[in-house]
Amino acid sequence: MKTDFLVIGSGAAGLSFALKAAAHGHVTLVTKGEIDQCNTNYAQGGICSVTYAPDSFEKHIRDTLVCGAGKCDPEAVEQVVRRAPELIDDLIGWGTRFDKTPDGRYELNREGGHS
Repeated sequence: MKTDFLVIGSGAAGLSFALKAAAHGHVTLVTKGEIDQCNTNYAQGGICSVTYAPDSFEKHIRDTLVCGAGKCDPEAVEQVVRRAPELIDDLIGWGTRFDKTPDGRYELNREGGHS
């Protein structure tokens, strides 16, 4: 078998990479079982992202570092937090539907360590 991109895993990270890589060549996806047997399929939470003011990247970065109790790489946290809105736009472009309020804004909630 010949492939340009070999993706191991069928979770959100693997599938999103596969979708982007498909524009550049042949993608082969390998999973240890059924395609829906992944942590992403069993996740209960939402997506943590800066969406509306008064929220800010700085608040999300600080909250993540505090909850990480010194185990987070601050540069990685900053990159993930700042890229989240762009990646959510990718999900929406691929057809993901998020809950919205009656006035059309995304339904937001605080979880875990959100201040």
